[in-house]
Amino acid sequence: MSEEQIQNQDNNGNATDNSEKMIPKSRFDQVNTAKKQAEETLQSLVEELKEDIPEKFRELVPNLPPADQVKWIRTASKAGMFTEKAEPNGPDSKRPGGKPSVDFSTMSPMEQITLGLNQAAERK
Repeated sequence: MSEEQIQNQDNNGNATDNSEKMIPKSRFDQVNTAKKQAEETLQSLVEELKEDIPEKFRELVPNLPPADQVKWIRTASKAGMFTEKAEPNGPDSKRPGGKPSVDFSTMSPMEQITLGLNQAAERK
């Protein structure tokens, strides 16, 4: 028996025909190269998305496969996870309750009177 015939036998000693199951090496290399390029593209996309995230939030991105990282970053960005809230600044920043002061310049005299009466009623 030749070496090729021995290699083409299964565990039971029956001859098998592997030519139907095999793909040409050139086709395999082509698919493998395309897969590697796609993975590199996804990884570069992840890196670009991470650059848009403020530095102090970058450590929050979980260690996932690149496609899942892209989904996670987009979902987190839509939810506002990476936006910093501005500290209130100015004279109203220390106001109790955080209520802004009322702008009387846009109110009619009747609205001003009504507002004053409502505030007086709340104090009682």
